[in-house]
Amino acid sequence: MLQIQPQNFNDTAQIKQLAKMFAVNTNIQTKQVKDEVSFSGREKDLLDMSEEQILEKLESALKPENKLGEGGESRVYKIPQTNYVLRIRRNLNNFNGFADYKNMLSFDLSVEDKINHTVAKLGEDSSIMTFLPGTNCFLYKNKKELFKLPFESYYNLYKQMCFAKENDMIFDCCAANLIYNPQDKSLTAIDFYKDNPDFIFAPRSPLHLIFSAINSSVMDIDSKLRKNLFGSLLNIALKEFEPGVKPIQDITQIHVSSLFRSFENHNKEKMPAQYGILKRTMKDIKELKLKELRGQEVTVELNGKIKVAKSIVKQILTIDNTSLLSRLKLWDCKF
Repeated sequence: MLQIQPQNFNDTAQIKQLAKMFAVNTNIQTKQVKDEVSFSGREKDLLDMSEEQILEKLESALKPENKLGEGGESRVYKIPQTNYVLRIRRNLNNFNGFADYKNMLSFDLSVEDKINHTVAKLGEDSSIMTFLPGTNCFLYKNKKELFKLPFESYYNLYKQMCFAKENDMIFDCCAANLIYNPQDKSLTAIDFYKDNPDFIFAPRSPLHLIFSAINSSVMDIDSKLRKNLFGSLLNIALKEFEPGVKPIQDITQIHVSSLFRSFENHNKEKMPAQYGILKRTMKDIKELKLKELRGQEVTVELNGKIKVAKSIVKQILTIDNTSLLSRLKLWDCKF
């Protein structure tokens, strides 16, 4: 599976926009902004080289020791002495090396290319992407870690998926398509496809996709860890619903109900009475946020509901259970 990170090689304004939306804690370079990184003493970045030099580097990548892996459609090689990878189609017939690809290197990328992390293309057969240190979540050994990451790890991934969704691109929900870097605790989605309205039942909600992808990394996991992941994703929804805050995605597309269903499909334990209150409160919060976006004043009520929801999440879902409400019978409260 590809191990790459989002990168954009157009104008500076676009770079800032994508950096904000992807939020994956990486340094994004462009052909206009000189790469300050030196690889083995070489100051020049691969994409600042001439086409002939780039083709020579790609040729040098096609060795068994540089092969990172292969999927159903392509093989992936690390390009020596760079932080890039080469993706080449598996069933490429009559391939005689890159000498035949002269004048075919292109930096003319569509939004779809950029969302799928392509930084340059070579005809229809190959593309250059950026190597992402880390491991896909399916292969990562410490599965427990994936279920108890900092809030920002899930939130940054959520923003990446929302940006893709705005451009009609949907994450291909699979643990192998999530790259985890244990050094900075970042999660990056690496495989998106063009949305097809004919696929009626395909999951599209970013929160649901994150929950399902991480759960698919392991056959079974401690229920406390699964609850913690679920609680973290609910907190993302609550952040979107805060009064006075413009949501990252259309509120009507934040399908909290599908996230609850996904959790319930995996959960094997009986949940306390507070869980039912949480479901109803989350529904109320979304309705209040919609009223606010239509111009109604609901700040006090919305803040109150969010406070209750966060307290319940902390009490019955998150591992660090230090809620002051843990001693209260929330099901006796009136909202």
